[in-house]
Amino acid sequence: MDIVFEKVEHVYNARSPLARRALYDVNVAIRSGAYVAVVGHTGSGKSTLLQHLNGLLQPTSGAVKIGEETITSHKRPNQLKPLRKKVGVVFQFPEHQLFEETVEKDICFGPLNFGVPEDEAKRKARELIKLVGLSEDVLVRSPFDLSGGQMRRVAIAGVLALEPEVLVLDEPTAGLDPRGRKEMMEMFYRLHREKQLTTVLVTHSMEDAARYADEIIVMHEGTVWGHGTPEEIFRDADKLTAIGLSVPETVKLKQQLEKRFGVVIPSPCLTLEQTAEAIEQLFVKGERP
Repeated sequence: MDIVFEKVEHVYNARSPLARRALYDVNVAIRSGAYVAVVGHTGSGKSTLLQHLNGLLQPTSGAVKIGEETITSHKRPNQLKPLRKKVGVVFQFPEHQLFEETVEKDICFGPLNFGVPEDEAKRKARELIKLVGLSEDVLVRSPFDLSGGQMRRVAIAGVLALEPEVLVLDEPTAGLDPRGRKEMMEMFYRLHREKQLTTVLVTHSMEDAARYADEIIVMHEGTVWGHGTPEEIFRDADKLTAIGLSVPETVKLKQQLEKRFGVVIPSPCLTLEQTAEAIEQLFVKGERP
């Protein structure tokens, strides 16, 4: 499902003394099936952008087109219900959204509210609990008796139960240790491929953006500063540094090697694997790094 922002502006507390413009002149397209990372420093507008994807916020002006749906300032909230089934949002600390007495009831809550028969909702719960890496016996337990990582997986299963076409991830690994973060990101990437989702990841991690995303949108001071492949975005580290952003550590290492040894490394070096391969090629060519 294609997503298109057309001249989108959003002003908080519009027409009041507390008015604050969070987005302006946002024009960007996300193609169906893409994995897109949205990066930017705090206050750049990335979270406000995210909340326009399922109508949690509506543009002050302009339009957001998501498939056949169009969100404008004039769209009434009750008209956005079909869209919210198509766009699933996993917020920071999604486990805070759990509230039912059992895991099964929590996962079934969304489908039941959209009219799915109870038997079908329970079947989905059994399928999804395994998909997010948990066993079926968890379904009868209270979500509040689970570990933090398990609770997060249950909350994600609840989002997936609506069978969204677009999955929006707002800093989904916040608070996790490095191992938990890697497991969670690998799970999202697997779901992206298996379910053929359009995935939008809002993140502070340039490493995650470089490893998983097909494209990166850079937000700065409320508008789109850059949009391109990871290779294109990280090509000029100095420009990113000028707006308060960094590049992956592997890109920094590549730059240091090129400068110190007077060589040109053609690989983008966006991941450890690419970096190791590039260094190996230098040895093969006889150029000592």
